[in-house]
Amino acid sequence: MKSISLKEFKKAVSSEAVIQFSATWCGPCKTLTSTISENLDSFDLDFYKIDIDEHNELANVLNIRSVPTLIRFFEGEETARITGNQSLNNLIEFSKG
Repeated sequence: MKSISLKEFKKAVSSEAVIQFSATWCGPCKTLTSTISENLDSFDLDFYKIDIDEHNELANVLNIRSVPTLIRFFEGEETARITGNQSLNNLIEFSKG
């Protein structure tokens, strides 16, 4: 799973994608990242990761209050959100919309 910059974030969410908001110090974030990275072929959408410590302003704008948080975007709009570590089945369902 690719970590992206603010510029790349704007491009990714302009179509359809899932963004994982996480932090390097977060244990559940590391577990979730591993689950996603090992199963990228299982998802209908592209998954990207943003570090909330590096992009604090974006995290505030999107009201990210805990990590990990996954947000599904379509044409720049949030369409769904889940928080916490997730099973592979939940992630597959989440990527389907």
